[in-house]
Amino acid sequence: MSDPGIVSDPYPVYADLSEREPVHWCEELDAWALLRHSDCAAALIDPRFKAERMGNVLGAKYPGRSLPPDSIYHRFTKNVMMYTDPPLHDALKKSTLPAFTRAAHEHYSRVVESVASELVASVPSGTSELDAVPALAAELPVRAAVRAFGVPEEDLEFVMPRVGTVMTYWSGPQDQPVGLDELLNVLDGLHDYAEELLLGRRGRVVPETVIARLAQNAPDDTDCTPQQTVHQLVLLLIALFAPTTPGSASSGMLAFASNPVQIDRFLSDPACAANAASEVVRYNASNQFTWRVASSAVDVGGVRIEEGQSVALFLGAANRDPRVFERPDSFELDRPNSGKHLSFGAGLHSCLGKQIAALELKWFYTALLARYPRIRLAGEPVWNPNLEFRSLSSLPVSLN
Repeated sequence: MSDPGIVSDPYPVYADLSEREPVHWCEELDAWALLRHSDCAAALIDPRFKAERMGNVLGAKYPGRSLPPDSIYHRFTKNVMMYTDPPLHDALKKSTLPAFTRAAHEHYSRVVESVASELVASVPSGTSELDAVPALAAELPVRAAVRAFGVPEEDLEFVMPRVGTVMTYWSGPQDQPVGLDELLNVLDGLHDYAEELLLGRRGRVVPETVIARLAQNAPDDTDCTPQQTVHQLVLLLIALFAPTTPGSASSGMLAFASNPVQIDRFLSDPACAANAASEVVRYNASNQFTWRVASSAVDVGGVRIEEGQSVALFLGAANRDPRVFERPDSFELDRPNSGKHLSFGAGLHSCLGKQIAALELKWFYTALLARYPRIRLAGEPVWNPNLEFRSLSSLPVSLN
């Protein structure tokens, strides 16, 4: 799985390992890889598999390096909900909930619908071909980050390249492209920025956005320290500009352009349109695997995982498990159980922003396919060489 050549289509490798060795030791990750849906789903909710795993991940990514407890790496990873366990995780999550209420999501839906419609409408009339990654997929989360999440537009040039550098940390089972010290400096800078943003010292945050709601709630939050609120905002910034949303938007376009029948289903059947986001992220998970650490010895599929060992839960493999999904390698909007995908995790640590991510995909495909119902491939897609966050770098499409 460390061969970059499989990134364009890792699923045959997954299928083979899932049959021969579903609990597979991956030397390059220094972790057990779990490939079956049942094993991954169980591990996501099993308290014996800790979310607090970033010390182990550091050892796998940068062998031989250790950091003092007061390093920005440890201060950050030990104080965000994604990498912590109860009771701290519960307090941290509670502090973010005012930004993710039903009323808030209704507002975000209207905003994202407008963003997606304007983005598709911005393609000049008469355009017959374009590269859909830079023109559409990469733009969608940026515009949503400003309008729905509240990142000041004037700060994008500061935030985006720094998040891009941080994201190199999740490079899959390959050598790290950026030195650890550089990553730590960038992470420090993002924390300084987030603190200034929350305190109103930098940029103008649009009212009713996610960040505005977090900032409004911060003074009344007695469960989290001000610095922990800063850490949550840094995590949000990283998630906003990670390859996940552009990866899903572009891989979904590839799936539609390669399967015209599914475009017809999307346009003619409201149930198929409603299921599109789930089937897109099942068919091609942008986040192909996530990490956990065993807090005690655990038996998985007859394999003993020792206390302290890491596991990599291959969500991309689980989403194509034929034991759960019929014809798993087919893109089918009328699939009755697309929602059983694990792309957004499960249990306590399921993605807090999954509803907004689904809204972005829903409204994007609604606008795109209404204007371009005959979208087709116009050349070979090009995948980025990262298995951990799998995404397209180029997608030539014909629009007419």
